[in-house]
Amino acid sequence: MKKWYLIFVFGAFSASAYAQYSVLDSIKSALGGESRPYLGFHNRNTFILSERTLLFGLVAGVDFDQRVKLYAGLYGFGKANKTQLINRPDLLVDTANRFTSTTNFSLGIEYDYYHFKRLSISVPLQIGIGKVRYDYTNARDNSLIRSNLYTVVPIEFGTNAYFVMLPWLGLRTELGYRINLGAREVRRLSSPYFSLGLSIPLGPLYQEVKKAFAD
Repeated sequence: MKKWYLIFVFGAFSASAYAQYSVLDSIKSALGGESRPYLGFHNRNTFILSERTLLFGLVAGVDFDQRVKLYAGLYGFGKANKTQLINRPDLLVDTANRFTSTTNFSLGIEYDYYHFKRLSISVPLQIGIGKVRYDYTNARDNSLIRSNLYTVVPIEFGTNAYFVMLPWLGLRTELGYRINLGAREVRRLSSPYFSLGLSIPLGPLYQEVKKAFAD
């Protein structure tokens, strides 16, 4: 199923990009326009094998002409996917628990290619580097047996939609795929991601609060 999901998202991403007359010219034009900094949360639902978990993110960057965003972000989830392992000879206990955690730093670009009144649709692309950690503990007393640490290079792409409700509040949905490059223990964490919820851009919110106090 993951294979077909990946093909679908990649096809949608490609079709959206190539549907424009000149994406590169549009991006170059936006980079020469008005710019403003922005800061926000970037939390998404993703999967470890078949178990859903929340990937936390905090991003900061520059919004060019409300069409192109360049940003950097910190992402991670901790102690996710508690898996019980039975009779693993390398762990030297009858029953053990395995916990998975990851952190990474990513650089990204998001291109807004469609606008209609309050609705905008964009395509994001991110690449980063980080670590994946596996902790193995004894199921009886929760004592640590061993930890394994791996380097990960996450690549993410997909499509986002944003509906403006107020200058500092909107409804945002994201759908995409996260590819983890690295050792086999890292690649097994590649999976789709999605989110749907309220979005509060901190920059516009700060300006509204500042204006309210000034008045």
